[in-house]
Amino acid sequence: MKKVLIPTALDSVAKQTLEAHGGYAVVQVPKCDVLQLVRDNPDVHALIVRSEKITAEIIDAAPQLKVVLRAGAGYNTIDIVHARKKGVDVMNTPGANSNGVAEEVVALMLADARKLISADASCRAGKWEKTAFMGAEITGKTVGIVGLGYIGRLVVKRLSGFEPTFLGYDPGITMRQAAELGVKLVSLDELFSQSDYITLHLPEIAETKGMVNRNLIGQMKPGATLINCARAGIVNEADLRALKAEKKIRFLNDVYPKDEEGPKSVADIADIMVPHLGASTREANAKAAELAAQELIDLDDKGIAKAVVNRA
Repeated sequence: MKKVLIPTALDSVAKQTLEAHGGYAVVQVPKCDVLQLVRDNPDVHALIVRSEKITAEIIDAAPQLKVVLRAGAGYNTIDIVHARKKGVDVMNTPGANSNGVAEEVVALMLADARKLISADASCRAGKWEKTAFMGAEITGKTVGIVGLGYIGRLVVKRLSGFEPTFLGYDPGITMRQAAELGVKLVSLDELFSQSDYITLHLPEIAETKGMVNRNLIGQMKPGATLINCARAGIVNEADLRALKAEKKIRFLNDVYPKDEEGPKSVADIADIMVPHLGASTREANAKAAELAAQELIDLDDKGIAKAVVNRA
């Protein structure tokens, strides 16, 4: 029996799927010290995690560890280089959380455009400030999507009913592919200068870190909205802070350098900020859990490694 540790509040379908297979003994602890759990179970074969940080120390504490599965897309919390040195495959579940994030983008746009958060607080306080909360409509606006992967494409689909003009930037797709989605491929400069809404859907890697900088922000329309449900490091926070008031830019944010309690450095510039809720839906949790379990089974039983992210 291969031991699998799930040190997170992942949907129980992962545990059920693995146990139904018959070849796995699963230990799931929703909230715990991951390092201590691994030390208590040094015979662990696989770890299934969400946003938990998997360090070199944790990997070293598990001499029989063969797989770390990220039930989600982003794997920047896992030391993939050290894992490779130790012969440990790191896998993710691309697409499982995409719809949850795409719907969050729409929710943020609508909540901000109609001033729902501040209006709710005012109304609960017994006030009737109807004229103070004059909003805007998102119908017919120009939406720029930076990154047309799983999430970016679903944003297009979910927003289509609002009859927007879609501009897109993604070096990985062709003009024809974009046109089939209803998106006009443009340069980053053109996207930032022409869009009413700009939503980011990129990984944080060397090429994208700080990409949204003074140059791009300075080209935004006065009153345009920037939405970041991708990764915090993509946006140069200091540059946004320097230009936000002058350009009257709205900034809707769901991502931070660390997923943890404490003050957030963007608190002074974010018009809406939420605690990384993009994938926090029951449906996304279940999809990611089921896919993670199946990927582990397929890797162990059939050698299928298409979701492994740290092999050359």
